[in-house]
Amino acid sequence: MQSYSGTRAAGWQRPSLRQRAGALGLTVLIELAVLLLVLAFGGAKLRERIVSVAPTSIIFVPNPAPSPSRQRQAERAKEEAKPPVPEPQRPLPVSPPTPRAELPFVPLSKADFAASDISKLGTAGAPPGTGEEGGASAAAVGEGPGGVTLYNAEWVVEPSDAQLNGYLPRGVAPGSWALIACQTIAHNQVENCAQLGESPRGSGLSRAMRLAAWQFRIRPPRIGGKTMVGAWVRIRIDFGKAKGEE
Repeated sequence: MQSYSGTRAAGWQRPSLRQRAGALGLTVLIELAVLLLVLAFGGAKLRERIVSVAPTSIIFVPNPAPSPSRQRQAERAKEEAKPPVPEPQRPLPVSPPTPRAELPFVPLSKADFAASDISKLGTAGAPPGTGEEGGASAAAVGEGPGGVTLYNAEWVVEPSDAQLNGYLPRGVAPGSWALIACQTIAHNQVENCAQLGESPRGSGLSRAMRLAAWQFRIRPPRIGGKTMVGAWVRIRIDFGKAKGEE
């Protein structure tokens, strides 16, 4: 005798694939029908909720334009913040060099040249090197630079060849001479010498003697028995001649 459970198990058969597909389709249709009913009767409230949560619109408002006064203040502040631009340096005006005034060439006669020949000058009875005693009053022999009175030079010690050779140009011809004017100062020295003449002209002998004159030792002229330190004397030097030769 078989039991009841065994009889159900023996009589049950598994549904076919077509039956299962039909049941699934029916279930889907029922769910769609329910959704349509919900939308039909509750759609208005759903739309209100969707609208209530819609995003809020944002309107961008541009910043107002700055007023002219504020704009000017801002530009002024920018200009003050800029470093100052250095002004270009203007070159200082350069004055042209003042031309050196050349001393005038003083024309002298043959008699003046003969009177200024130092080879014919004596010591006038004064001991050499003193410059303070003896000697007759000097006579004016011409006019020097700037109209000063010239007197013949009286040597304390005549310059040596070694003192002059360092200033003379080469090839000094025999018979050449140079004539300069100098101002006497203390210690039988001279300064402020000027060129008066030379032969041959343009030989540069008078310039050479002017440069070498710082070595000369000459007594100041005596006027009325008084030694005139500061007076001007005329100095002539002949080249290529022996002393005492005319």
